[in-house]
Amino acid sequence: LLYGQLRLMLPVAIISAFMNNTPVVAIMIPIVQQWSKRVNIAPSQLFIPLSFASILGGTCTLIGTSTNLVVAGRAEDTGLATIGLFELGTVGVPVLFTGIIYILLFSPCLLPDAAEIEKRQRVALGTENEDG
Repeated sequence: LLYGQLRLMLPVAIISAFMNNTPVVAIMIPIVQQWSKRVNIAPSQLFIPLSFASILGGTCTLIGTSTNLVVAGRAEDTGLATIGLFELGTVGVPVLFTGIIYILLFSPCLLPDAAEIEKRQRVALGTENEDG
């Protein structure tokens, strides 16, 4: 599971540093669905890491997210120094790696697998008690 998440998150973070997050995630969703079936990992354990990797990757460059561009434009309009393309990386890259490590460490506890999701649905529908 952890290797699969890492294999997904690193390329997505790199791509989203240079592309908008939304299209990166939109393109990756069907790919992740097919890949999760092939490697027998619940899609629920890959979609949150996909989204977070895209968001965190966007913090590494000026063009990674539209928010970075807006803030850079406002800073320039108010007479502050111009923000370079990779200047945000001094903060963004450490945040990216910290986020990836956090996801790898805590996702096994926080992200349910398919069996857990099915059990929660049965409990919610009243077809199974919470004890199993």
